[in-house]
Amino acid sequence: MIDRTNDTPKTYLTILTKNSIFSFLGLVRAEMVDSDGKGKPFTAVVKLDPREGEPVLKEFQTSGEARRNYEDAITTSIDRGWSVVYRGLPLKG
Repeated sequence: MIDRTNDTPKTYLTILTKNSIFSFLGLVRAEMVDSDGKGKPFTAVVKLDPREGEPVLKEFQTSGEARRNYEDAITTSIDRGWSVVYRGLPLKG
């Protein structure tokens, strides 16, 4: 489950595997800065499935909606036979 105690921009990731294939789901919360220097909160779910070629990024109006979609995507993947290899904050180093 995602920690909601700190409201700073974060990235959460889930790495899944099925039949020797790895897939990635990410929840990205950040601030987009336009050419005028104005910032706008940006919350999206990113999916990379090598069978589909290109990564997919879907932006949501609220961080709550993005979190629900991210959690639902993980649950759906598990229901379809995928196994979670890693779930949490990105590792550094």
